[in-house]
Amino acid sequence: MSNQSSGQFRANKALGQHFLVSQKAIRTIAEAIPVGETAIEIGPGPGAITTSVLERVKHLTIIEKDDRFAEFWQEKTSEHLNLSIAHGDVMELLDDVVAQDNPQWIVGNLPYNISGPLTASLASFSLSGGMVLMYQREVGQRITAEPGSKVYGGLSVLVRHFYHPKKLITLPPGAFNPPPKVHSMVIQLMPHGKEPKCAYDDLQKTVRQGFAHRRKTIYNQFRGQLTQEDYLSIDIDPKKRPEQLAYDDWVQITLKLILNRGR
Repeated sequence: MSNQSSGQFRANKALGQHFLVSQKAIRTIAEAIPVGETAIEIGPGPGAITTSVLERVKHLTIIEKDDRFAEFWQEKTSEHLNLSIAHGDVMELLDDVVAQDNPQWIVGNLPYNISGPLTASLASFSLSGGMVLMYQREVGQRITAEPGSKVYGGLSVLVRHFYHPKKLITLPPGAFNPPPKVHSMVIQLMPHGKEPKCAYDDLQKTVRQGFAHRRKTIYNQFRGQLTQEDYLSIDIDPKKRPEQLAYDDWVQITLKLILNRGR
C-alpha cells in the first residue's frame, strides 16, 4: 500500500495523527532496518512506512489503536503472510507484543501526545537490532541531548541504558498530511552492547526523582537518602544539577540508593 492511499482516510486529531508523505523520509526509515529481520511497527496508520518495511522484513507486527486502520491492515494479512496485527492502545499492548514476538527492531511515527511515556517504555527493551522512531523535533532533541544541555533530561538518560541514540533526519511540517505545527525528527537507537550495572526499573525511579525539580542540586533531590559522603564515594559533586550528570553518574546514584535502602 503506498502512502498516496492515505487520501482515503482522515487523520484523527484526538490520536495525534499526522501521516508521513515524504518519500525521502520513508526510504530513510525503512532502509535503517536490515533485510530479513523481524520488527514491530507502532501506529502504522495508512501505511507509508509499513509497505516499505514489509518488503524488507521476515515478519512485521503492527500495533494500531485506530479501528479503521486495524481493520484495513487485518484485510491485508492474506496478501502479506509476514504481517500480524495487534489492535489496541500501544501503552497497554506493548509489553505483551514484545514478549510474544521477541522482535529485533521497533519502528514507528510515534503519536506526539504520548511520545514521552511511550519512549520510557520502549527504552526498557533490549533489542538485538534497535529502533527507528519519529518524534516531534523538541522531543528528539531531548532524547539525543548530551549532559550539560538545557534540554537534557530523564529520557536522555533512560535511552542510554541499552542504546546509543543518533539523529537520522529532521523533517519539516510539509513532510506530513495534515502538516503538524512543528518539525519532526527521526532517531535511531542502536544497541551499545554494554551490560547495564543496574536494573532499568531502578534507574527509571532514580531519574524520575532526580529530574523532578531541575533547579535543585542533586544533593537536594535526594536529601535524606544520600549524604555528602555518599556522593564523594561515587565521585559525584553533590552541588551539580541533574542535567549535568551523565548516564554513568545516574547508575552510580541508583546503586548507592539501593545499597542504602538495604542497610
